[in-house]
Amino acid sequence: MAIRLTVSKCPADPKVQEGSGIPWGAAVTPFAAHDEKGIAPVILPLEKSHALPRCDTCWAYFSSLYETEQYSWRCALCDSVNSFSEADIVRYSSPQNCPELSSSFIDLEIKGKRGHPCFIPMVLATSEEFLELIKSALLAALEALEPGVLFGLATFSHKIGLYNVQGPVPVVKSVFIPPELDGHVPIELEDAMPLRFFLAPIEKNKENIAAALDTLKPTSSWERTTAAGQRIEGVTMGGRGFGVAMDAILNYLGAEQGVTFALARVFAFLSGPPDYGAGQLDTRRYGEQYASKGEDADKALLPEQTSFYKDLVRVAVQAGVCVDIFAVTDEYTDLASLKFLSIDSGGSLFLYANTDDSTLPQDL
Repeated sequence: MAIRLTVSKCPADPKVQEGSGIPWGAAVTPFAAHDEKGIAPVILPLEKSHALPRCDTCWAYFSSLYETEQYSWRCALCDSVNSFSEADIVRYSSPQNCPELSSSFIDLEIKGKRGHPCFIPMVLATSEEFLELIKSALLAALEALEPGVLFGLATFSHKIGLYNVQGPVPVVKSVFIPPELDGHVPIELEDAMPLRFFLAPIEKNKENIAAALDTLKPTSSWERTTAAGQRIEGVTMGGRGFGVAMDAILNYLGAEQGVTFALARVFAFLSGPPDYGAGQLDTRRYGEQYASKGEDADKALLPEQTSFYKDLVRVAVQAGVCVDIFAVTDEYTDLASLKFLSIDSGGSLFLYANTDDSTLPQDL
């Protein structure tokens, strides 16, 4: 990778950068044959990458750029202090034998079979109009996917639905989401449906996937009433158990990252704020928070009300999963809390006021 700065010296801190009045940035070229100094990268086998220490806070890999002491090292990206494991201490007692200490430019060489990328839409089963929009977008996206891609279809409401589309008839297995604010799914998704059945090769199952999308139906009024009737600490909840569903999906994928697939992209479709189980968001604060201060809530940038999704993105990054959020709603959805899951995992965040004017199919 080559990194070329707009100036020859980096500002010591933001204050110096702002005071200079000079725009500062960097042009980054991933997978470059040589770095900005013309030096070729050090090649490190992929299996040895697991031996590299990673920052406990931002997951950056240890390198020659970091300050080290006998038993710890300081991350140059987030300034966190991390401890060396016993194996690390032994490894770095002979620094001349460690490629990561001889160069700041390292390529991980992947040998053998190529890992598959995979795409997983998580669809909220709500209104007919919402589902029709999602179906049309996913059907168009199927035509754009290349052979070798794995595709997994999941739904969520007050339960998680996992689809096996590799047989003659789509099969769905459901795992119910507990209503508790600190709840987790009662069983692992791997036990409900092994990942090899969930992730289907696109070239062999395109028609089956289209057939599975056609079976998606809005959550019945009886199911929605049952879910909405449950209360936790006086808060009435609906049927959008997004937080628990996302946590379960990320852990589902994380165990197979680098084995079944190389990289995963999860498309999360929301028709409103999460309002069921762990990760639910209390949208009543919208307006009330600023009423006593005489401020206009529509113009105020609200801070996040929970760190749930900021913590969850660490699981996504560690699992090699990128999350895109598509919210189609005209109600307050608290994107200030949800944004970390998409932006910090390398994904995007889209907001549409209604289904009629939505450009979701083109964006997807």
